Amino acid sequence: MKLNELKKNLNNQQVDNIYLVTGQETAFINDIQTSFKKLLTSEEIDMNFSSFDLEDVSLEDMIGEAISAPFFGERRLVFAENPYFLTGEKIKHSVEQNPDLLIDYIQNPAPTTVLVIFATYEKLDSRKKITKQLKKLATPVDAGKLDSHLLAKTINQELRQSDFSIEPQALDLLVNKTKGSYSQALNQLDKLKLYALKTKKIDVQAVNELVPQSLDDNVFELMNQILNKNIFEAEELYHQFLLQKIDPILLTAILTSQLRSLIQTKILSQKGLSEATIAKQLKIHPYRVKMSLQQSRRLKTQTLSQMFQQIVDLDYQVKSGQGDKELLFDLFIAKFA
Repeated sequence: MKLNELKKNLNNQQVDNIYLVTGQETAFINDIQTSFKKLLTSEEIDMNFSSFDLEDVSLEDMIGEAISAPFFGERRLVFAENPYFLTGEKIKHSVEQNPDLLIDYIQNPAPTTVLVIFATYEKLDSRKKITKQLKKLATPVDAGKLDSHLLAKTINQELRQSDFSIEPQALDLLVNKTKGSYSQALNQLDKLKLYALKTKKIDVQAVNELVPQSLDDNVFELMNQILNKNIFEAEELYHQFLLQKIDPILLTAILTSQLRSLIQTKILSQKGLSEATIAKQLKIHPYRVKMSLQQSRRLKTQTLSQMFQQIVDLDYQVKSGQGDKELLFDLFIAKFA
């Protein structure tokens, strides 16, 4: 169930007893929590709402609250956060939980309680009995990332509500810089709107100047300088990374991933696939596909493959202690730039 459907159901008082919220989009999670809290009046919130961090509080205590009758109201609302036992992760210093208690509860929930479990992890362990039971018995709510088309549409809608617009290229750049995260993009909109207060239109320059570059983007620029044979600019970027205490091992890992994407996009493009299809197949944003194709178009696949093999060899040399990691990365730049 998507957020809009959930809101519609709650507004119509179509409320279930158990919900399982998955996904990691912070803006949606906050909106979901607000939507559930609207089921209670301000007076009821004080008496009939509880939130439990299951890394610190036992399931026994949480369920004890869930089975309690509401005070001066129709229902009780309980949030259960950080249910680490639904994953394969082992959390240090967490309370040891007995998932069977939760299984028993969800099979026979209190009719006057709405229990919302926020399992906002990258992946749940589907092999576990408790996970299987929750997926079977709880109403699912999706708080995951939007696909690129829907994300662009949602950002445009958000801007239109305050009479702003954004250029298509600027929107692509914003989505790319924020890694396709609606929450991160949303966090950048206030300063972008302030910058474009007179024109009410956000352009590429605004996004370039105001939205910070991620490490991936900066490494992408380093690779761009290497591919363009701009050794001075490439060395300057590399030394900036070192001054920022960024480990060459991390730079090597990111560069390896980006070179792999360059080769994949080039091969798929040569097979006649569109940018949108390539983005979908490789699960990367269309803007990054476009930039990768621009980078790789003038280069032979053989050259990119040689660079990829060299960066893989570099990674092995560094991790096996065959030389100074800063010097080895510097030599890689010198060889290809």
